[in-house]
Amino acid sequence: MLDKKQIIKGIILVLLLETSYSQVLAIDFSWSDLISDTLYVSTYADSLKPTDFPVVEVRDARPDPPTILGIQQTKKWRYIPVDQFIALNEPLAIQLSKFLQKNRVNGDQILIIDNLSLWYDASPTFGAARTLNGYSRLVDSSGTTIRDWQWELREKKVKKQRVEDNIGILLDKWMIAQTETLQRQPTKLPVSPFIYRRQMISWLDLIGLRDGYIMIAHLTLDYPADQMPKYIRGSPGIYYRKSSRHESIAIGGKDQQWYFRLNPSWLGRLNTTVRVGFNNFNPDKYDYVDFWNIMLINLGFSASIEYRPVYRRGIFVGAGLHQAVNILPTVIKRLETGLMFSVGVVLP
Repeated sequence: MLDKKQIIKGIILVLLLETSYSQVLAIDFSWSDLISDTLYVSTYADSLKPTDFPVVEVRDARPDPPTILGIQQTKKWRYIPVDQFIALNEPLAIQLSKFLQKNRVNGDQILIIDNLSLWYDASPTFGAARTLNGYSRLVDSSGTTIRDWQWELREKKVKKQRVEDNIGILLDKWMIAQTETLQRQPTKLPVSPFIYRRQMISWLDLIGLRDGYIMIAHLTLDYPADQMPKYIRGSPGIYYRKSSRHESIAIGGKDQQWYFRLNPSWLGRLNTTVRVGFNNFNPDKYDYVDFWNIMLINLGFSASIEYRPVYRRGIFVGAGLHQAVNILPTVIKRLETGLMFSVGVVLP
């Protein structure tokens, strides 16, 4: 039978152990550690000091907190996926204002940042990079938008470069570009009549050959780039080829488009593709084919111009030339040239 002293000592020991355990949990572990993390990004603006020079007022109208640039996913302790906030050391509007003060960009208008999205675009075959898309506009004292900018900047990560350094360089490029455009004369393009957001673009390339035809269907969801003089996209499509001797099908592939704004009404497009798929042969034309000919491997190149005016929503058309290099099957022509006609639609 325990006496009172032993019971009291036991209670004190249990209380001490519980207190120590709670302190360890409070210090070394928090459930928030398993939910989110923060990546702080340094920019050139961190080294600049604000001045009293009167410049264009900058307002951050994004829905995110003023120091947050976005959220990406990372892994905690190598295995646990968590959301990671990308954060600046001070509000975005203050950082851009210091750039404007350094370059003496004055005026009585207001620069509003409506959108700024940081993400990694892995879709282009030759241009995968960290990407900044955004929208900013200059308004007068009445609140009327007098100029606007659609942004798309890319920065490839060099070997052993930290992610935060890569993002910092990209932000510096954007702030420099925004500062320089405010110093230049306005462009002749009108203000965009649509809300800045991702838009769906679907199109079909129909290619006529000497023996048969090719159909390639594409679907993308990208930020608008009507103001860009040139830009790239990666859009693998659904490929179907039909001839009197065989038919082929492929889904996806290494596909990239280069776009060039020729004038406010016309857009140029260059396309390269590497496709892998399958073939089916007409038994009336072939008694026997080697087994490897069941595979489709080809390279595709095309150049076209499209009637797609700036800020156009709805149907667009284009025409150009297509060149195919057929590696497999080996029982058809190695090179095939055709005329290409395109029809697509842009949805806001």
